[in-house]
Amino acid sequence: MNALVDLAFGELPMHRLQAVTHTDNTAALTTLANAGFVQEGVRRSACLHRGRRYDLTALSLLRTEWETLTRPRSWDL
Repeated sequence: MNALVDLAFGELPMHRLQAVTHTDNTAALTTLANAGFVQEGVRRSACLHRGRRYDLTALSLLRTEWETLTRPRSWDL
């Protein structure tokens, strides 16, 4: 995830990245949070999958937030 984020902000002219996942997808939420993504909100009952409704969490990361991250960049490793 960090390599993709670094590519988007370090090599491409991206200003904002966003991600959406089920609220109960703890693995994805943890990975995104560790990469610096911030939760923006929840869309209640927004996804129908196999007959069940799920809430969706929207997360984002801005270039300015990425620039302040203290982790090493992927190209430095």
